[in-house]
Amino acid sequence: MAEKKQGINFYELGRKSGATTSKTQQSGFQSLVGSIDKTVGGMLNASKAATAALTAAMPSGVAIEKVPEQLRGQVSKYLAENKKAYTDAAAVVASGINPQSERYREAVEKMNSVSTKFDNLSNNLESIAVARKNALDNPDYSPATSDEDGLIYNNLANGSLYQTMNINDDGTFNYKDNEGNTKLFNDFRVEKQGFTGQQAYLGLVEDAQKNALQKGMTFDALRGKYQTTINTLFDKLGPRGALDYAFADKEFTAKYLKDNNKELNDLKKNPGDFVEKYKAHNMTELESAYNKAPKYEEEFKGTRQYYDQLAKSKEIEKDLNSMYDDTYSKKGAQGPTQDRFSQNTLGFVKNLMPQAQFKIEKNSDGSQSLMILEGFKDPNKIDPETGKATDSVRYRKVQNIINPDGSLNKLQFGNIEGLLKINNVI
Repeated sequence: MAEKKQGINFYELGRKSGATTSKTQQSGFQSLVGSIDKTVGGMLNASKAATAALTAAMPSGVAIEKVPEQLRGQVSKYLAENKKAYTDAAAVVASGINPQSERYREAVEKMNSVSTKFDNLSNNLESIAVARKNALDNPDYSPATSDEDGLIYNNLANGSLYQTMNINDDGTFNYKDNEGNTKLFNDFRVEKQGFTGQQAYLGLVEDAQKNALQKGMTFDALRGKYQTTINTLFDKLGPRGALDYAFADKEFTAKYLKDNNKELNDLKKNPGDFVEKYKAHNMTELESAYNKAPKYEEEFKGTRQYYDQLAKSKEIEKDLNSMYDDTYSKKGAQGPTQDRFSQNTLGFVKNLMPQAQFKIEKNSDGSQSLMILEGFKDPNKIDPETGKATDSVRYRKVQNIINPDGSLNKLQFGNIEGLLKINNVI
């Protein structure tokens, strides 16, 4: 194994990728950072702005080196130091000493150790480059992510995180957070926005709306079932997923912050009863959706009187339509034909409603109208004793029977239906 590793070109690590970000872009970001609000929220906003500026300046894609310029000095030093340790150990192995000796075994272990370090270095540089690419390609993250983690994620995307990174002896990397604490890069994670909770809740709303259409159904009858489903959903989401689901509801979050006098980032780091309140909110909103949904309606069941009245109306309408002689000309009917037509119509309504007073009135335009006598208060006739209008009578037109052009106009059932009801015919 020792001889196999002696030919490694350690200085070729990561040198086969594209160009670095231009120095003008780096200095521009440093200038921005130097003038921003030093609160974590201010730094996060500045970092997001720097990331947006970088991607806007490189619409075809930001070139990401495996060994970025900010880490190149550290990497070169690390490679040189470990190469010397490797070559010194390799010289011992090649010296011809007894392979069973302690010195020989130590030399072999050193060579293997250095090989492992360089593998780690190469793999970690690759994972950092991939992580940065992912951060640039997909800058969004869960709404439950704290500003501190959001800051690290955006600093990784725009490359400024490199300035805080150092190589560990084993080839891994540390970075510094906004408070200057040293942390292992491999341990850093941000969660992406999930939609399991939202999809499950929409399914419950759909189910509630369907149940609302069932005869005799109430929400109280469904409450236990829905509460169990919601509890199961939150258990499935887990603590982090439940926070992601709750914080995604901006309206609820804003109300909770106001009611509890809290800041958003503080709530993310110490959510307290936030998830439990949101679980209860899910039930409240589900009940509201049920109450707003269309409900089951009984089919109208009329009384015997209603169906008798309906049948009587249909019978009268049928008789009315069959009364007229279809040989009557609809246009240009002469006087005798018109008069016979009018008298047949008048006879029909008088026969149905003998208690009412009908007449045919001939109008100046040549038309004829079916009229009915009705009482009313005549404002022009005042009772001298009471000073009030006296009862009077007048005829009201029901329908033209003869049109001004001489055409015949059959009486329509709808025009007498109300009169039939008033006179207790139907």
